[in-house]
Order: sequence, then C-alpha cells, then structure tokens
Amino acid sequence: MPILSYIFTTIICLCCASLALADKPKAELCPPHYSQPKESITPLTPNDMRTHIVADQATVTSEDVTTFKGNVQAQKSNRLLSADEMIYQRQTEDFEANGNISLYTPQIKITGDSARVNLTTNQGIVNNTHYYTNSVNGRGSADNIVILDDQHYELNNANYTTCPPGDEAWNLHTSTLFIDQEKKQGSANHVILDVANIPIFYFPYLRFPLGNQRMSGFLFPTIAVSDELGTELTIPYYWNIAPDMDATITPHNMTRRGLMLETEFRYLAKNSSGTIQYDYLSNDKIFGDDREKLNWQHSASPGEGWSSSVKYNYVSDKNYIDDFSSSLNNSSVTHLERQGQLNYNQTHFVVSALVQDYQNLTGGEPYKRLPQLKFNTRFTNQDNRLNYDIDTEYVNFDHRDNSRLIGQRLKLSPYVSYPIQADAGFLIPKVTLHHLAYELDQLPSSDQEDSPGVTVPVFSLDTGLFLERDAYFGDTALLHTLEPRLFYLYAPNKDQSDLPAFDTGLTTFGQSLLFSENRFSGNDRIGDANRLTTALTTRFYRQDTGKEVFNATLGQINYFRDRNVTLPSGSIQTNERSSYLGAISLTPNDHFKITNELQFDSEAEHTEVSNSRIQYKADNGKIINYEYRFRRNEIRTHGLSFAWRLNPSWQFFGGREVDLENNHLLENFFGFHYEDCCWGVRIVGTEKFDKLINNNEPRFEHAIYLEIELKGLSSLGSGKSINTVLEDGILDYSN
Repeated sequence: MPILSYIFTTIICLCCASLALADKPKAELCPPHYSQPKESITPLTPNDMRTHIVADQATVTSEDVTTFKGNVQAQKSNRLLSADEMIYQRQTEDFEANGNISLYTPQIKITGDSARVNLTTNQGIVNNTHYYTNSVNGRGSADNIVILDDQHYELNNANYTTCPPGDEAWNLHTSTLFIDQEKKQGSANHVILDVANIPIFYFPYLRFPLGNQRMSGFLFPTIAVSDELGTELTIPYYWNIAPDMDATITPHNMTRRGLMLETEFRYLAKNSSGTIQYDYLSNDKIFGDDREKLNWQHSASPGEGWSSSVKYNYVSDKNYIDDFSSSLNNSSVTHLERQGQLNYNQTHFVVSALVQDYQNLTGGEPYKRLPQLKFNTRFTNQDNRLNYDIDTEYVNFDHRDNSRLIGQRLKLSPYVSYPIQADAGFLIPKVTLHHLAYELDQLPSSDQEDSPGVTVPVFSLDTGLFLERDAYFGDTALLHTLEPRLFYLYAPNKDQSDLPAFDTGLTTFGQSLLFSENRFSGNDRIGDANRLTTALTTRFYRQDTGKEVFNATLGQINYFRDRNVTLPSGSIQTNERSSYLGAISLTPNDHFKITNELQFDSEAEHTEVSNSRIQYKADNGKIINYEYRFRRNEIRTHGLSFAWRLNPSWQFFGGREVDLENNHLLENFFGFHYEDCCWGVRIVGTEKFDKLINNNEPRFEHAIYLEIELKGLSSLGSGKSINTVLEDGILDYSN
C-alpha cells in the first residue's frame, strides 16, 4: 500500500495545483509552444536555396569573413537563424552567432546564448538552449543541442515535457536525449520522470513517441487494488513486429493470486484481420492450480461476395471469468462460444456454413452444430407485386454426452407474399410452408421413430393504416399520427411430440412476439396458431425538424383456440388473450428522453414486466441515467448513473444499482477524470456484489483503478479496466 499512498499524494498535489486553471477553456490551457517567426526576410519556403542576410551593421573583415551586428537574420530555404551578432564564413557557409539566438526549422525552434550553425547542411550546435518541437507540443531545455541534420538532434543534460511554461506537471530529465523527427520518436539515457516535481521513476533507457507512430518498448506500469486480486502491478511490453502486426506482452502480478502472463497478438492483412489473446497464471495461490484463458477473433473477406469469421474462447475452469472480470455483466457468462463461419452473398441468394461449439461454465450444455448450412433466396422484395423466396437449413447436432439424442435436421420454408403498400396503409398476405425432417441417432427408447418429420402451412395477414393531422403544443407545430395495426396468424395443429428439441425454446413474451409467425425460438417446433394481434401506435413529430417527440404503442394478442404444440415437459396454453404490451417514448428536447416498456396481465390485474429509463444527455460530456427494471418474481432493481463534465478539465462519474427484490447492492462506483493539455488522471473505486454467504449476507468485491496520462509520452494505470467499468455502468457514456 505504500506505493498507492505515494501515488495518491502525488495526484492530490497535481489536482490542487491545477484547480486555478480548471475553469479555463481548453484552448487557453494548451497554447502551442512552437510557432513560426512573425517576421522573416522572405517566406520560409523550401525551394529558395539562396542565403539571405540582413543586419543593422555589416563589416567585411576579410575576403571570406563578414561580421554582422544588430538584429541579424540569416535565412536559407525554410531555415532561419537570428542573433545579436553573427560571423559568416563565406567559403564554408558557417555562421558563428552570439546573443539571443533563435533557430527556426519546420520541425523545431531552438533558442540559446551562442551557436555555430551551417544552414546549408543544417548541422551545428546551440548552447544553453530552450527548444520547442512542432509535434505533440513538446518543449524543454538542454546544456547544448547538437544538430545532426534536419531531422535528428542530440540534446545533452536535457529535459522534456509537453506542459506549458510555468505549469510543468511532468518532466523527463535525461543525460542524453535524441530526437528523431523522421521516425517521430525520442530516446533518452538515464531518465528520471518527475510528476509534480516529485521523482517517480528511473529508467536506464527510455523511448517515447513524438506522434501517433507505433514503436516497440515497455509501456508504463499499471496499478490497481481489489479484494479479489489484491494489489495489481502490470508492466506491458509493446512489440511493433511489422506494419501489419503487433503484440503486447504483459506480466501481471497480483499479490493474492500470483504472476499472470498476458499476451495479445494483432494482425492485419489485405482481406483479413484478427486478435489472439492468451493469459496464463501458474499455480493460483487461492485456486491451487494453473489458470489460463484463450480468445481468438478473426474476420476475412477472401473475395467478392465472400466473408468468413472465427471465434474461439477457452478458460481453464468455470470460475475463471468470475475471478478475473471487472464487469458485472461478464461475471454472469454461462457459456463460451466457439465457431467458424463462411458466407457467400449474391444478389439473389445467400449461402452460409457454420460450425459451432460451446465451453460450458454453468447450467445445461448446448448442442454442437457440426455443421449448419443455410441457403436463403431473395428473388423479390417489392411492393404491389408477388414476392417469393425460400429459406433452407441443414444442421447436424452433436453432443459430448454419449447418452444424449443426436441427429440431423432439415428445414425447408418456401413462402409467397403480395405486399400492397399505399400512403394511407398496407396489406400484406403471406403463406409459408414449413417442412422439418430428421435423421436421429442414440435414441432413448427403441419405440421412438428415427426419421420423424412434420409439414405445417402458416398463413399471416398484416394490415395497418397511417392517419395523420396537424397539431400544436403551444407555439410548436407538430404532426400527429395514429397507426392502428392488425396481424392475423393461422397455423394448424400438427402433432410434433416425436420431434427432438435441439435448439428450441419458448420466446420470452415481448414486443417482438406481437407480430411473430412462431412463438418458439429455434426451428424444432412450428407453433399452432389462430390468433389476432391488435395494436395501436401514436406519434408526434416536430414539423420544423422532423424529429419524433412522442411515441406510444399498445398491443394485445387474442387467441381463438388453445395452443397444443409444446416442448418436452411443456404444457398446453389455454389463455384467451395475452397480457397487454405497451411502450412509451418521450423526447421533449435534444437532451431529455423518457422510455417505458410495460407488460400488464389484465386477468390477474397486475404488472408482469416494467422497464423504465430517464436520460439526460448534453453534448458537453454530461449524462444522467435512471433505470428501473421489474419482472415479477424474478427481478426488481433500480440504478442511477452519471458522467458530469464541470468544464473542459474536470469530469465526475458514478453509478449505483440496487437489487430491491433481495435487498442488497449490486454495484456501486464513483470516480473522476481531470485533464489539461499535458497530463490527465482518472480514478474510480468500485463495489460489486459477489455472492451470498452465511445467513444470506451479501459479500462484495472492492477495487480501485487508477490511470495517469502524460500526454505526448504514455499512460500509467488501469485504463482498460476503467473503460470497462464506465462503458458497462453508464449508458451512452463518452469520455
């Protein structure tokens, strides 16, 4: 903990020193250090190869030597040297200058007491100097600067910073500093990094960028503290392998777990790209064994119309994600997907091939798809004419459990429709013929059919009207619409009890189910239906901007018979009508938005589902979200999150989510971000629900993440973890 206390003390010093500047616009905080001279003999153009000299007085002391005094300026091409006095050697074109030296080039400005410079070769030396670069706002001082050529400089006993004069939040002190403007990078020997005039790190050798170019080398360490992992220290090494590939190798020491080696390899080709991540922890102190994780993401476009992707995930044990994830969302992962996919897309059809498997962490294990083949046509998709297409799918389902039913499924679904569209409404009749056929193995009983199948015709009729009128709210002209919609669906009851259920479940009742042709997800069941959906939507638009101000929808399904097709162990649905489904969206201006989704059971006279959100969002980094989620007997939570920028330098953020059903905190975080033109700091503390322990008492994990950015140099801290916390915890967050 002494290291953290030391860092926090440094941060407090920096913050206090910067408060006086925090209310200034960022442009005032970051004036450019480098600027071209306001006056010169001629414009600083690279094509003029003559040497121009002006001075108050000139004395020719010999045939080759001339002495100039008083406001002397010597210029050649785009380089300008000024001084109080210069001695010019005509034969060698050397200038020996004294007093108020200023040397301008397109890359750097150097001031000093004395200099010896050749403007033709752009070589020389300037003594007792200050310098200002034309990249990343860099500046500093040195005992002397040796100009090797127009792109390379050697600085002795120098310092370097990107901070403005008089506000040096950080500084590099080095015995020798090399600036390479060609490669846009600097390198230094025997470097001491000062933050707020406090020595923080010593580096025997250091390289750093002068722009956005990538370069190999150690990145700054990161530090974090959490209950689960202890004090964390990482020292990343970035390897710029080639222009199209790189790698980051990161030793990650956790005092409670041990030393983990984290690696990330990225590659980019003409038609493909990907990332491979592999983490390995030897002998976890708490877990008592080795831990590892592998993730591979790949995508490619091998030719016109072709695309492919690979996704592979692996962890050594089912607790890995819970132990090493900083996100509450990631900690609830139950399966890790592994798949490879190849697609061919043409004007009139799409073909895809998929192999898919999962690593099971908790719960039941899904079936493998080895493979899944799809062929879907798209011959027509036009209004007021006959449309016809076919969707086909073949899947071979396999399972690790040799006692489980496996087999192959073929689905054929040709359909025709005739969409009639007009300004006042639409009418879309559609007929689909679903055919399922199976070849099954490892049957649980000898009397079960090994080649079951079913054919189900489905008819749907979707119709609606668009009614509109002018309306006013005060002086604001609005367009008010009323959009009634009817959706009728009929499918006969076909016995499907002998069909397996490889990938199928009941779709959670919601807005999408109102106009869906099948109440089942997956393709092992074709739901029987004789039902009518009635829905009404109303909207208000501003007539001056066309933006939607208000939107409300209410819908319900009326069933004319029982639904007899079920999944194994499922029951027949006998209710005559569904719950009411409603949705409201109010956007009174560009900053406020209020939404609510509601499912109300009219027979039981209670709310089944309610999701509400209120959001305020401004363009200057200010956002506030309040969210309430409710699902009867399952979920009842509410949460508040915000990110609030006080001015260009200061931003505060935080969030809190509470489980009202079980009366305990789910997640809590708070932090701030300060930045000016040369440095920044982000810090966030988190509290996350872990699990219930003795007497159902909640146990929480606590963590503190810190990031310090030295602009133009590098970042120190847990930037990735902070980004994960903020992006997961604050809807629509932007830094």
